[in-house]
Amino acid sequence: MSENKVKAPRALYLVVATVLILSGLSQWAFLKYGSSNDNTRYRDDGISATILHEASPITAFSLVDHNGTAFNQSNLVGKWSLLSFGYTHCPDICPTTLKTLDHVDQMLHKMNNAIIPQTIFITMDPERDDVTTLAEYIPWFNKDFIGLTGTAAQIAALTKDLGILNIKREAVAGDKGYLIDHSVTIMLIDDKGRLRALSSAPHDAQTIVDDFIKITKKFN
Repeated sequence: MSENKVKAPRALYLVVATVLILSGLSQWAFLKYGSSNDNTRYRDDGISATILHEASPITAFSLVDHNGTAFNQSNLVGKWSLLSFGYTHCPDICPTTLKTLDHVDQMLHKMNNAIIPQTIFITMDPERDDVTTLAEYIPWFNKDFIGLTGTAAQIAALTKDLGILNIKREAVAGDKGYLIDHSVTIMLIDDKGRLRALSSAPHDAQTIVDDFIKITKKFN
């Protein structure tokens, strides 16, 4: 009984701590973009996402997709993209986000929307998420989704450029492996390969669809 009393507060503390960390990480990208006068943020036209008044170019990067094909910034040009970040060992947030994005994809297809974005998942755990692992993981959510991985240095450079933070939480006794607390922002990249808008959690498929249609009409 006394052991349960000790474990319960600790478990509650870990949950609260994780929520606070994720809340802080989710705001980082918003603070990174739109802090200067020439790149102000705004919301209008009933759009829930935060739009960058001046789209932000993405620094050159080089990764590989879950099929083993090279993927860089040129693959973002000519089509709109929805970017999310996570890792395959993520117990809840990452699969939930990918399921939401799958719903977004299905809804846009059912509506015969003129623009269908490519959906990209970038791992923040290249140590465990190699091409083979992503090849098994990504199609489970949607066969058209793209999973990206690379070296630790390549992932760190890209996530730093995009303002996506992550904190590796080492496993405690009895746990299997480590967890990563990370930003849960979904980024909308325009057809010129520039960051155009950000959506913070909690994510809702209908809201993302509505925002996507309004934003692409506004800036396409």
